[in-house]
Amino acid sequence: MNNRTGNKKIFRAAAFLAGCFFFFSCENDLNKIRDLQRTKLSVDEVRDVTSYLSQAGKMKAKLTSPFMLRYYDSLPRVEFPKTMHVDFFNDSTKIESYLDAKKAWYYENQNRVVLTDSVVVIRIDGDTLKTKELYWEQNLHKLFTKSDVEIRQKNKTIFGKGFESDEQLKNFSIDTTTGILLVGASKFAGN
Repeated sequence: MNNRTGNKKIFRAAAFLAGCFFFFSCENDLNKIRDLQRTKLSVDEVRDVTSYLSQAGKMKAKLTSPFMLRYYDSLPRVEFPKTMHVDFFNDSTKIESYLDAKKAWYYENQNRVVLTDSVVVIRIDGDTLKTKELYWEQNLHKLFTKSDVEIRQKNKTIFGKGFESDEQLKNFSIDTTTGILLVGASKFAGN
């Protein structure tokens, strides 16, 4: 065997081994890749969030939250798992009402916000809505729920089930009123 033939055999063996090594080292488990994409690419975390909603060049709302998660999957959404606060403004950028909830989800494709757990909407004049779940349809500028509601006004508190209103609680309706508590002037006032 001459030196040239021996070098060719060694070169072929080395090339074969390198090819095998390359083939096996590039093999990836497809499920592991999907898991990595799901955990690394599909969720953004943001702390100390402040976001503004404007329409026709006018600021309509300001949202604040200590923590936000943004999901990029088949149902794009934003989650506020640690409270959310929204100030609603009139055309003069003065606060007309505000909203608080312990948890909220914003579904981008639907322009819908779902608020849960101790939801409170308060008008600047004092009218207050309390419920455990509330939907905010941003395109329609509408708030609604099928849950129990409590609406406090200066002279009465209304209890009911099902509710619909504009964002400022100016015009609202209750599906079923379950009770009204009238609040009159107290005989103890001024004493």
